[in-house]
Amino acid sequence: MDFKRLTSFKLDYAPQYHITKYISTRTKLQLVHINHKSSPLVQGYFAVATECLTDSGTPHTLEHLIFMGSKKFPYKGFLDTAGNLCMSSTNAWTATDQTVYTLTSAGWTGFKKLLPVYLDHILNPTLSDEACLTEVHHIDPEKLTDKGVVYS
Repeated sequence: MDFKRLTSFKLDYAPQYHITKYISTRTKLQLVHINHKSSPLVQGYFAVATECLTDSGTPHTLEHLIFMGSKKFPYKGFLDTAGNLCMSSTNAWTATDQTVYTLTSAGWTGFKKLLPVYLDHILNPTLSDEACLTEVHHIDPEKLTDKGVVYS
């Protein structure tokens, strides 16, 4: 993917940070890179617009389903296992207008190995019926109440 640099600058009040903004020439995806050399951690934040005009919880549901598998890696738990092997962790949160997926790694090597796996989960989730039944919605047969990770 080819990126064009839009701007690059340092902050007057925090000169240890060097900020560069890029845009993909093909997809128009925007990327902001903040370089801070004193930390061994490499962190990525991937914000996806997920505004929902109802209170159905669809963006939060999608947030959970993304971790259940992707087109290239269609196995539940694969992302977590790969993350552990790369000394990395993933997480996400949903706000009113966006969902942010995070990737933190102890060094660049693990980050660059896990990044394509994580992006495939974000951009090409499997969204299977089985994942909906286990993660999103099922009935507790004893109490007849809604259950699932999204309900907790």
